[in-house]
Amino acid sequence: MDKEFWIELAKNKYEVPADHTLAELTGEIFSYLGSTDPELRDEIGYIVFANWLKQERYSTEEIRGYIRELLANLHIGVDHPESDSVFLRTFSVLFLAEIVHNDNKRSFLDKADIALILEEGLWYIIAEKDPRGHVPVQGWAHALAHTADLLLVLGCNQHLEEIDLWNILNSISEKIIHSTNYLYIHGEDERLASAVIESLRRGLISIEKIQSWAKSFTDQNWKGAYTDEERNNAFQNTRNLLRSIYLELKNDEEKMSNRDKFESIFLKSIKDLRPY
Repeated sequence: MDKEFWIELAKNKYEVPADHTLAELTGEIFSYLGSTDPELRDEIGYIVFANWLKQERYSTEEIRGYIRELLANLHIGVDHPESDSVFLRTFSVLFLAEIVHNDNKRSFLDKADIALILEEGLWYIIAEKDPRGHVPVQGWAHALAHTADLLLVLGCNQHLEEIDLWNILNSISEKIIHSTNYLYIHGEDERLASAVIESLRRGLISIEKIQSWAKSFTDQNWKGAYTDEERNNAFQNTRNLLRSIYLELKNDEEKMSNRDKFESIFLKSIKDLRPY
């Protein structure tokens, strides 16, 4: 399909033309997941799929089939960072996030479906080694930000229990605290902070455990971080995340339960985080 086809489809409220099928066109947009053309990948593939999900055009069994395909994509090329395969993985994550987002609104997936997505999402955030945000010409890779979006909507899902939310928090801290050759500069800290906030909002994790989690950032040996490039990157990424969590709490219009206590916990962590 040429781009003009999809432009006309959007103008027609994403109605499937009589000479095509939904399955055929979905297969086409899935082929754009790994495209190096950002217009095909972002503005056509993602937008069309999101609208068809919103319009409830797929059966639950069809969506389960797409989940299996998308989860399999997360493993393709993951051992070869900074190659074009990152686009297939990271936009598969974004499609999964859109599926879970729709399930949060109308509940069509089983607990086992959500558990599988969570398991693979927690694996993927650690396994993905391509840190790039925006890639010149090819557009957004943004693996960590897209994974944060997935963890956010998972954190809102009715099927997740306390242990699941705790695992989300620990996967985020595990990703951020380790030495890296990359400083996240494309809003990844804000997207991760939003995922943290939604896990806190559920009210299933005790204050004591949240204190322990926040303290895990400052318990690292940060001494001398400023003089070691990779350790300094990890320090800056950690500090940015803690600051973003604190700001999210300060600006939380829904005023979650225990917000004041959470603010105090994360403000203390920010103050205690020192590279000496």
